[in-house]
Amino acid sequence: MDVNNFLIRVAVAVIGIPLIFFVIHYGNPYFLLLITLIQVLSLHEFYLLAQKKGFHPSRLLGVCGLFLINSCIHFSEIYFLAASIPFIIVLILIFELFKGSPNAMANAGVTLLGVGYISLLSFLILIRDLSDQASAPSSTSALIVMLVFALIWICDTAAYLFGSYFGKHTLFKRISPNKTWEGTIAGFGFSIIFSALFSFLVVKQLPILSAIIIGAIVGVLGQISDLVESLFKRDAVQKDSSHMLPGHGGILDRFDSSILIAPAVYAYLYYFTFHV
Repeated sequence: MDVNNFLIRVAVAVIGIPLIFFVIHYGNPYFLLLITLIQVLSLHEFYLLAQKKGFHPSRLLGVCGLFLINSCIHFSEIYFLAASIPFIIVLILIFELFKGSPNAMANAGVTLLGVGYISLLSFLILIRDLSDQASAPSSTSALIVMLVFALIWICDTAAYLFGSYFGKHTLFKRISPNKTWEGTIAGFGFSIIFSALFSFLVVKQLPILSAIIIGAIVGVLGQISDLVESLFKRDAVQKDSSHMLPGHGGILDRFDSSILIAPAVYAYLYYFTFHV
């Protein structure tokens, strides 16, 4: 384990985690602005990876697509949200028609993939708004969003530490040769244990079984989501999506685990748990 790198990661987390929790605590519009900022920076880094492959995504249209999707979510305009998807597709295709860049099909595909991929983080906004008292600071839904972020960090840290000290069996050598089964299992286990304790001690409105399922979702999909981003980086021959966060790489590197977790947790809470 690189001790210096680990200490830098911890220092950045000590500053960043309280800030994120503070914004989650007060909710929208502050949380909406935070998620949108994370998405815009993540999309920028995703398109940088695409450029390394020789593609020319339409950055401005991608960012406008994210703003449109988040605006529909914030104002609860579900019908407009459904209509915005084909609208974004049509705009990108028309823009590609006149742009004149080579690889038009790939450029349009990468632009759309970036919007679709990064927009999954918008489900965090929906989770924050689930409860009847969502607008109140530290509502149950706010605590659940905090739990999701905490679980991601705990899973990542446990996997990193256990993998560094005890890891012997490579998880996915083709994509991420440093990840091990030992670290993956540790991350999964710690996610479930912490989520159950958080439910028992902090969010009593959330049944322990639901907390365990959320912990399992984070423990599985968080690590798969991280592998997906590693696949993109390896394809572009890049170690990090950028160098914006010391010790963590880029914004996309830091929030990649949330991308697949957010829609899964929202779907579980919405369909299988009462509106907390």
